[in-house]
Amino acid sequence: MRTLKRIAALFLIGVLSAGTTVLAEEKTKEFRESWLNNEVSSLEIDNRFGEVKINNIEGDSVIIHVEITVDAPNERKADELLDMIEVNIRKSGSLVKAVTEIERNFKSQRKFSIDYEVNIPSDKDLKINNKYGNTIVGRLTGNGEFICKYGNFTAYELTTPESGSLNLTLAYGNANIGEVSHMDVDVSYSPIDIEEASSLNIESKYSNITVEECKSVIIESKYDKFKFEELESLSAQIKYTNIKIEELAKSLKVESGYGGIKVEEVGPNFDFIDITNSYGQISLGLDDASYSLDASCDYCGVSYPEDEFTGNRIKDNHKSTVVGKVGSGDGGQVTVRSRYGDIKLDE
Repeated sequence: MRTLKRIAALFLIGVLSAGTTVLAEEKTKEFRESWLNNEVSSLEIDNRFGEVKINNIEGDSVIIHVEITVDAPNERKADELLDMIEVNIRKSGSLVKAVTEIERNFKSQRKFSIDYEVNIPSDKDLKINNKYGNTIVGRLTGNGEFICKYGNFTAYELTTPESGSLNLTLAYGNANIGEVSHMDVDVSYSPIDIEEASSLNIESKYSNITVEECKSVIIESKYDKFKFEELESLSAQIKYTNIKIEELAKSLKVESGYGGIKVEEVGPNFDFIDITNSYGQISLGLDDASYSLDASCDYCGVSYPEDEFTGNRIKDNHKSTVVGKVGSGDGGQVTVRSRYGDIKLDE
């Protein structure tokens, strides 16, 4: 008898659960607009709570498709929520602008999203502002401005010409970029991975930035970690930041406090290295290079290949100074000023 009661109770729970599932309602609302390619020169999107995907499929039209999806306990509530979300798409001259508008009294404890899918030629200018959602860009050869907060940014090819403008603002998200030409980056609390870049201007805090290959980088940083595999030139002002470079070809100019700088290999034909440092370690892989050296340390030491050095060495209490030449050939200039941070110029 007890067994029958248990079976009956489980059956009743199953029925109630099934009823709850049936009552759940997912509904969508769509917006779609299109224009001929030659009628559009730039596109602006301002969105929240969804994905913005920019495609470059061949065709004669710029197409915007927006799908709003809401999950509600019943159809009436779903319709009510959908009515509180609109997408305003307008064209003024050759500018197309799409804005997501959500009423202030919109409230939902369930899943909802506003997702954009756009097809547009790569040479059109883009300005995308997306919050609480991911942004995906295929290929861009026009100007670009991307503001991404609380969402990820993915781009495969951003080859804006040097005369153009390309900007990324990223906060509380991840960025993965394949190829980029010249880009200004403002990043906080986010990791960024870039495969190949011509030049980068980065302002960052509390972030991890990895670049596989780049020609020129300018950095203003606090509380970050940078890793470069192949780099030609770097200019940086950093605090509480660590920089690691596997191969440096041309030049390095850094002002650093409470951080660390490590270059595993400096190319034999480098131009100059100029570092001002306090409370951080400096390690430069200069084993295969000849260079002029001007180094001074307060309350720290300098390590260099003494058997290949010609010049002056002065040690006075807490200060060490080394000025001269390392190696027999012509080479670049190494200038280092450090306080409370050792300098290592040999392995």
